[in-house]
Amino acid sequence: MNATRLFLVCMVSLLIYPVSGLAQRNMEVHYAYRPRAFDDFARHVDQVTLVSPETVVDENGLDVSRLQPELLKLAKQHNVKVMPQIKNRGFSQQTVHYILTDEKARNRTIKSMVDLCKQHALWGMQVDFENVHVTDKDALTRFYRDAAAALRKEGYRISIAVVHRAEESPGPNSYTQWMMENWRGAFDLKALGEIGDFVKIMSYAQHTRRTTPGPSQGLPWVEQVLQYFLRFVPPEKLSLGITTSGSHYFTLADTARYYLNARSFSGGISVHVADSLIKFYRADPLRWDDRQKVLYGYFENGGVFEWIFIDNDVRSFDAKLDLVRKYKLRGINNWFSGNDDQRIWESMRDFRW
Repeated sequence: MNATRLFLVCMVSLLIYPVSGLAQRNMEVHYAYRPRAFDDFARHVDQVTLVSPETVVDENGLDVSRLQPELLKLAKQHNVKVMPQIKNRGFSQQTVHYILTDEKARNRTIKSMVDLCKQHALWGMQVDFENVHVTDKDALTRFYRDAAAALRKEGYRISIAVVHRAEESPGPNSYTQWMMENWRGAFDLKALGEIGDFVKIMSYAQHTRRTTPGPSQGLPWVEQVLQYFLRFVPPEKLSLGITTSGSHYFTLADTARYYLNARSFSGGISVHVADSLIKFYRADPLRWDDRQKVLYGYFENGGVFEWIFIDNDVRSFDAKLDLVRKYKLRGINNWFSGNDDQRIWESMRDFRW
């Protein structure tokens, strides 16, 4: 075989059988949905792979009142997969313990998940049980395995949302130890990764109303969480959770819930409201932290500083997309609010690896 013919044969072989790592792959976009975001979902529906509206379950069974007929219809028209999240109502630890450990409650919940898929021709269900005590770890794995078997028997898929974790140990202080006991430690990552179709990493809420002020998704921390999950779950089964929001940290009197009557707290905030507060209090403009990949700033109110951290910035979003590309993940799972920087949709449209 001469050199020219050999070259042509090799080129044809590459076209028919792409070498691993050379073929491009589209990133899946999973849209974590709440009703207020319907218009945003409708505008960008053709970029969405999968949408996950919320359902809740408690001692009385599954409540599907949040499944909007308009959403289901629109998703079907555009061939978007529908995979509702099933949550323990109010993230009640008592409720989820009952569902996981009581045989009748467990079987009733799983049957409801299958029936819901049949009723609405869904793609599958996503388990989003949170505030699960570490002592219910085996029970959670059993529930997920039983639910997967029941759903797959009828041709449906299953996934699970898992709380962030960046290390094997409970961590260095009482807060990280409390998080491990009540929020992180109940997830057997290896088993859950093997059982389901994919795992959603809830790689947000690095800082919350329970903590000191800080970003929800500082990039170094997100990467640490991702690297930990990759020890147990292959990248093609991981969907990176992303929030496009902001947090406003402030002090308030709270005689009802805090015995010392005042405490630090936080709430969600949009970029527009954040800018308005900065102007009203004549504070410096929000600054860009290039290491954390967030906007942040503060102003003084009554002699006390109030802090703002913004993840709703296209630069923050692009930095997380770089992690998806770097680790070849299945895709992203976003909580969209409708007030997001619309340039993030352009970033997703152009994204390839």
